[in-house]
Amino acid sequence: MRSEPVGRRAGDEGFTLLEVLVALTVVSVAMAGLGAFFVNGSLAIAQQRDQRAAAQLAANTLEQVRALEPYALLSGRGEAKSKSQRAEAEKGAFKDKLAPYFKQTKLEWDLKDSAQGDEAAIPTGTRTLSYGGMTFKQTVFVGGCEVYVLRNDDCVLPLPEGDPKRPTNLATILKYFRVTVLITWPHKSCTATGGECGYVASTLISRVKDENQYSNKLGTLYIAAPVLETFYVGLNQITVPMKAYKGQQPYTWSATGLPPGLAIDSVTGVVGGTPTTAGLYPNGAVSVRESKREDGKQLTDTMGSLTWKVVEQPSLTYPGVAASYVGDPVKLVPVPTGGEGGYTAYTLKSNLPMGFTFDKTTGVIQGTALADFSVSVAVTDGNGVTGAPKTYTHKVYEPLTVQPIANQSVPILSTVSIPTVAMGGDGKYTYAATGLPATVTIDPATGVISGGPVLIPATFLPTVSVTDGLGKTVTVTFELVVTSTTPALGVTSPASQVTSSRGQEVTLPVTTNADMIGAKGTQVSVVGLLPPGLKWNNGKDTISGTPTVAGTYVITLSVSSSNPLQTSLYSFTWIVK
Repeated sequence: MRSEPVGRRAGDEGFTLLEVLVALTVVSVAMAGLGAFFVNGSLAIAQQRDQRAAAQLAANTLEQVRALEPYALLSGRGEAKSKSQRAEAEKGAFKDKLAPYFKQTKLEWDLKDSAQGDEAAIPTGTRTLSYGGMTFKQTVFVGGCEVYVLRNDDCVLPLPEGDPKRPTNLATILKYFRVTVLITWPHKSCTATGGECGYVASTLISRVKDENQYSNKLGTLYIAAPVLETFYVGLNQITVPMKAYKGQQPYTWSATGLPPGLAIDSVTGVVGGTPTTAGLYPNGAVSVRESKREDGKQLTDTMGSLTWKVVEQPSLTYPGVAASYVGDPVKLVPVPTGGEGGYTAYTLKSNLPMGFTFDKTTGVIQGTALADFSVSVAVTDGNGVTGAPKTYTHKVYEPLTVQPIANQSVPILSTVSIPTVAMGGDGKYTYAATGLPATVTIDPATGVISGGPVLIPATFLPTVSVTDGLGKTVTVTFELVVTSTTPALGVTSPASQVTSSRGQEVTLPVTTNADMIGAKGTQVSVVGLLPPGLKWNNGKDTISGTPTVAGTYVITLSVSSSNPLQTSLYSFTWIVK
């Protein structure tokens, strides 16, 4: 039984330890909830503060943009940077916020084929700004849109010229620049975008120039400077619309100095057609005349000093010999011509032969040729124009060979007729020969070796070559011995083939049969050149020295006697390894 404390009233039993612990737990939970409430509240307040700052920065940016002249909005913005800025945004963390604006805006730039933009009046790069103690990043996008006032009041993606849905009454088309600002800043509450928050704002700015900027206006009717595109020979284009502002519609258009094949539509002011001749056509002029007014006045305006440009369509060739041999590697490098702005892509329009590859960037075709093949390729220029495909045909031949010629032996004073048989290649053979007797020649068209009479008994080592139409040459060597019925003076050594090593000293004796046939006054000499490093030792009848260049050399010796009066030639092969 629990006792009562001294001095406590009856019925007041106090708190047990368990009750105290429960009470403390309740208080702790409540305080934790209040802490989270205050933390979340602070984060929300900070986020609202940052968003207000971002909205103010966006408003300031748009205010600065509106202070610019309309066509200064694109000034200095290059094509490459403008495209890169849009592409990065379309795949970035805020693509969903920007999509509604991009969807209805045509990307535009000032400088075609240029990587400039970071130093433009409205830069293509992202700027870092400080505001209210916070750091923000600012990116500004510029494009074009149109309002078709008889249909809706939304500024939409412009319909292309010639589209049946595009209004024909130019007065019902309002042209604008759409400027979109993206302000971003770091905050941990924006988990869906990787800890980066964003704010987007946009405005429309009329792109019609103030008429006081035109020096060629007359009264209230004036022509806006057109964007002169490049025309292509043989390509039907209707892409350059002339524009007039104010005056009394409908207008009547005319032009002078247009390239052959082009004309201007007198009603719409569109210049188009199919040009026939490439070149620059300066000093062109376009005129517009308004409809007659009620007071009888009729204003006109003319814009001169227009230069029209016409180029050939992009095309290509694969130069060099359009043939090779079976098993040879083949590499075909195209040479593009025509077009404008460089060449961006090559397109294969046919199947490749087995074992070949095609590079879409360079147009190079390479592989190992096994049979004849044809390929068709087209090239695209910097304006995105693709020319007509060109077909390249490549022939593949069997390797060029020449049949061996058997060694020949003919008597002195006789004639010779020795055929040369070539095979493979393209069949367009040209024959040549060296080392033949003086009265014997080779027919360059048929390869027949003929002639005579052969006047000197000797041993000859002719070399016959055959070259085909592809420039490939092969050779064959044979022995031609001219014999005599009487004892003939001749060389008995060296043998028909001698072998030595480069850099090794050698002495080669030359002997004759003069003693055997009783010939007197014998002299031996070398006809032509010896291998580098060797010399003829006159009086010693030796060839000596140190060969310096490896190769196969045909050496001809001449031996003569004064009694009886005889002369003969002897040829042998010296191989230096």
